[in-house]
Amino acid sequence: MTLGNNMMGAFYGRKIHEVEKNRWVRTRFRLLASIPPIVFGILERQLGTITDYAGTTGFVIGFSFPALLYLRSRTLAKRKNFSASTFYAGYSSSNAAGWFLFLFGLVMVVYVVFFLVMGEDSVGVG
Repeated sequence: MTLGNNMMGAFYGRKIHEVEKNRWVRTRFRLLASIPPIVFGILERQLGTITDYAGTTGFVIGFSFPALLYLRSRTLAKRKNFSASTFYAGYSSSNAAGWFLFLFGLVMVVYVVFFLVMGEDSVGVG
């Protein structure tokens, strides 16, 4: 439900308040969010495999998205002549650190998916 609501908000943007009470629109976005996991769940029967692939999104959520939010908010603050430095700014508040975290998240996703696709035999353990 939450993913469907977020997708609806991202699609409609500022006009979300005009359509959020429309049950038909809300149901379409919730179905759009819920049908792919059901289909892939039917195709793949092993829960461990599903959680292995789903777990890779943790790298993106934990590293890449926060870094992108930081970089984007810093750019917007400068564009609107606001201070890019806040009370919470510290030693890691730089564009270099933001890009490093973003790329780290992406590299980890590629690394983990590579070894998931190749299987345990390519890891060299056991």
